[in-house]
Amino acid sequence: MPVLLALSAAVLWGSSDFLGGVASRRGGRVNAVTLGTQLTGLITYIPVAFLIDGRLTVADSAWALFAGCSAGFAIYLLYIGFTKSHTGVVAPIAAIGTAAIPALFGLATGETLSPSQAAGVVLGLIAIWLVGRPNTRPDPAGRSSGAGVIYGVAAGCGFAIMFIALDQLTAESGGWGVIPLRIGGVMIMLAVSRFRRQPMVAIRDVWLLILTAGFIGSLGNLAFIVATRLGNLSIVAVVSSLFPAATVTLAYLFLAERLSRIQISGVVAALTAVALVSGG
Repeated sequence: MPVLLALSAAVLWGSSDFLGGVASRRGGRVNAVTLGTQLTGLITYIPVAFLIDGRLTVADSAWALFAGCSAGFAIYLLYIGFTKSHTGVVAPIAAIGTAAIPALFGLATGETLSPSQAAGVVLGLIAIWLVGRPNTRPDPAGRSSGAGVIYGVAAGCGFAIMFIALDQLTAESGGWGVIPLRIGGVMIMLAVSRFRRQPMVAIRDVWLLILTAGFIGSLGNLAFIVATRLGNLSIVAVVSSLFPAATVTLAYLFLAERLSRIQISGVVAALTAVALVSGG
């Protein structure tokens, strides 16, 4: 069950990132798109929260709020990366830090893995790296792989902090942790927008993309929180970090971003890694 929930989180996050990236590329103002996804994710998730049992302590709220601030800024960096580089470069590079840092943290704090699970974790990290290998074909839009790596690394560190912080929530918090998580994202993006003196409202043409990205992103957060309650952070973090497979696949289908043979092998390796981890 934890692996299935983590995989669900990966699919939902990857789809949300794709939609947010498309909105950003369509001139939706990156800060406004990020703020919009955080705000709509919060508003649309509230009815869902009332259907789920849970009780937040002060500590739970603080950890989730901190996680949200880190995640909101990481998403902002990720969307900037999407406007400057290929989706297939930025998202997988971000996933390397997203997976590796929490996995190392989990092992350092006493979590253990079976041999097959350990092999799955290692293969998962390799898969992320393979998917993130840039396509060597010239880019007619002039996007830079180097910029994609820089923004991907920065975003990955932010997501890793979110993973570690959400793992601190108590089991009693249920799905209510998503609410302070999204509030944190809204707060950090209001601060960024004000500091950079940028408009806070995206253009009307991308509102539906923002609404959809925000809601399914919140569902991904819920799936991840429940997964960490039921399984090891070391495993859940790596499986959840396979979200680039969804992002890259959607970019291939709808944006004509072609995958190289190495990237395709990375997707295959990712699926194999999930099988090893879940079979442990």
